[in-house]
Amino acid sequence: MSWERALAGMTVVLLSCGDHESRPPAYGLPPSSPSTDAASSAGAPSSSGGTPIGSPGCGRPAAHPGVSTQHVQALGRDRAYTLVVPEGYAPQTPYPLVFVFHGGGGNAAGARSQTDLEKVAAGRAVFVYPHGTGGTWNLDAPTSSNGDVALFDAISLVAHNTLCIDARRVFLTGFSNGAYMANQLACKRGERIRAVATHAGGGPYETSGSYDATGHLVCPGKAVASLVVHGNGDGTVPPAEGQKSIDHWSYANRCKSGGASTLVPPCVTLDGCFQPVSVCRVPGLGHGTWSNAGKVTWQFFDALK
Repeated sequence: MSWERALAGMTVVLLSCGDHESRPPAYGLPPSSPSTDAASSAGAPSSSGGTPIGSPGCGRPAAHPGVSTQHVQALGRDRAYTLVVPEGYAPQTPYPLVFVFHGGGGNAAGARSQTDLEKVAAGRAVFVYPHGTGGTWNLDAPTSSNGDVALFDAISLVAHNTLCIDARRVFLTGFSNGAYMANQLACKRGERIRAVATHAGGGPYETSGSYDATGHLVCPGKAVASLVVHGNGDGTVPPAEGQKSIDHWSYANRCKSGGASTLVPPCVTLDGCFQPVSVCRVPGLGHGTWSNAGKVTWQFFDALK
């Protein structure tokens, strides 16, 4: 099913991401405590941040400095992605890892040029731009058979083992179809993700799965921090789809009513959330990239230590 059909078929406000069939690789990191695992499996929020946790790749020089095209195997298929290692990369310094998912019909090169996110980050992160099969992302297949979930797992494993990555600071962002994919992964792989920032998208959703007693979707991992950016004039992915993302992440993070302007106007950060949830409803913006997209995305990610 294409993402457009999925959008048209979303008659339930919050569907489930409760697929427990597949677990992500551990990257050689310290195991979670039993109490943390219990909280995550129940869909409860879990704290994150603090002192960086260096990945197994720390101390090794980057095998592919600068911008390069890399390949991994994901569910038996060769998949490509663009890797950007910052100039002046320091092998002993744990870097945030930022995945950027292109929109439907797009590609990694287009995603790189769509915002000034890399420029704003100023060499303080490693960036990954995966290539979607046929220019799109699989939003519908279950975790265990989803090639794009497997792609995220494979790239993450390689990055953690070959570069010095801060395992506490893996971020996802995307536009349109890529924003949906970012939210799907934030649900399915929340235990490995610190935050998600979506632009002109929606989700997470799934056609079958688990709900809590109040009818809200249950994701298998912890709740992540979320930034939702949506144009009020978007006629392709209606603002109501972005509202579903806000509803999901604000409920998962136990947010309260109200908010404060802590980012680029007109963005607000909701009150009392376990993990930050910020919302940017942009007046006059259609289905396109906001001029402040890179600035607000990095500002949101960089504040999450």
